[in-house]
Amino acid sequence: MNTGTRIRTVLGVIMLINEALIRIGTVDFGNEISNTVYRWLSFGFLVAAYVCSHWYNNDYTPEACEGTGYTRMKKKDEDIGINVDGLEYMDGDDDEL
Repeated sequence: MNTGTRIRTVLGVIMLINEALIRIGTVDFGNEISNTVYRWLSFGFLVAAYVCSHWYNNDYTPEACEGTGYTRMKKKDEDIGINVDGLEYMDGDDDEL
């Protein structure tokens, strides 16, 4: 898991906990306007964290789909061992060097 994924995951968890605390009523600033502003800002950050996470974890263009397919193919080759598709046949004749 890369750093960006970790950051998005942590932010998402924090925002979900924050939203849960708001919904059960533990966050109170003693002023209705402050509470309303805080609720809307928190909801906005929750939506932004979700959209960011969703955007980075899905392919929306044909090029991205092709890149994901290529990455999966390379990972599959690494599990088997050395990929020899692009290697030339060497017959021991070094005169061509």
